[in-house]
Amino acid sequence: MKIVSLSSTGYDLLMKIVSLSSTGYDLPMKIAETFIRDITSYRDSVQAARAKSYHKSTREHWGIPTPSLDAVVKRYARQHAVPTLLPLSQALWQTEIFDLMIAAGRILAQQKIPPSADLWRILTTYLNDVDGWALEDQLYHAAWKCLLQTPALLDEIETWTAHENMWMRRAALIYTLPYTKPGYDPERMLTWMGTYASDPEWFIQKAIGWWLRELGTHNPQRVIQFLNVHWALLKGVARKEATRKLDEQWLQQLSRSLP
Repeated sequence: MKIVSLSSTGYDLLMKIVSLSSTGYDLPMKIAETFIRDITSYRDSVQAARAKSYHKSTREHWGIPTPSLDAVVKRYARQHAVPTLLPLSQALWQTEIFDLMIAAGRILAQQKIPPSADLWRILTTYLNDVDGWALEDQLYHAAWKCLLQTPALLDEIETWTAHENMWMRRAALIYTLPYTKPGYDPERMLTWMGTYASDPEWFIQKAIGWWLRELGTHNPQRVIQFLNVHWALLKGVARKEATRKLDEQWLQQLSRSLP
């Protein structure tokens, strides 16, 4: 039965989501319909072309402004329960449309969705499809929730550090950023970063710098120790990010200790 209130594109997408729902997702058709109607009203072909080029993406882009996308996601999070939001997120991710995949990740990040084994299973399934930083970073809030509730997940995350997929290796750092905060032991992740130091990938080096920069806000001495050992192997982006927020006294100490 055709839903005349949707554009042909929206209707085709709805049929795709309903098809996905029939394979195991418990997603009411009406909710999928209204979500598509709400989100497609913000499509911008000019912005879509810019975003596709910027992200060097092979996916379809709709150019939906971030504030508009966030507003729709938050409204649905208020209106619907977790048993509806999780399959909605899964169905949106499966469309392979960049903007809807972003929305899928942001649904998982909503405060009303608690950490759980099911949430962890969903986001790690998504990780298999990640091919860029924008999609990967949409998942870190959900990952942080799960990790902080279940620290034993570090064992699984550690296996990612040797993964052939660079985005999996990067996720091992981005998804453990809570361990840069006071009260958490960073040593396990610092060991991983030691093995990453010679990794030529720019995004890995950037992630090392990001992790060290956050740790340095309260433990600059440990950051200096790490840099003293690995400085020669680290690329410029890692060095720059790691030291960007260090006080002058720590920068001087680093300068004196380097060959």
